[in-house]
Amino acid sequence: MKIWIKLLADYQKYLPPGTASSSYETEVPEGSTVQDVVGGLPIPLEESVVLVNGRTPDLTQPLQEGDVLCLFPAIGGG
Repeated sequence: MKIWIKLLADYQKYLPPGTASSSYETEVPEGSTVQDVVGGLPIPLEESVVLVNGRTPDLTQPLQEGDVLCLFPAIGGG
């Protein structure tokens, strides 16, 4: 099934070469979870904010055709 992956801020450096925007379409196996897909990216999950269609997901949530998986670095402060 096809989903969109959107990488923001510093994570844009992980976009596939030649990507013209901050997002790209990719094919993932049916039943893939958020954690499955994020685990296959070169991005540290524990330092990331993850959204699916603009909402915070359960990482075991199965993705659906056309979902937008958005990742960006969490901002630390003090």
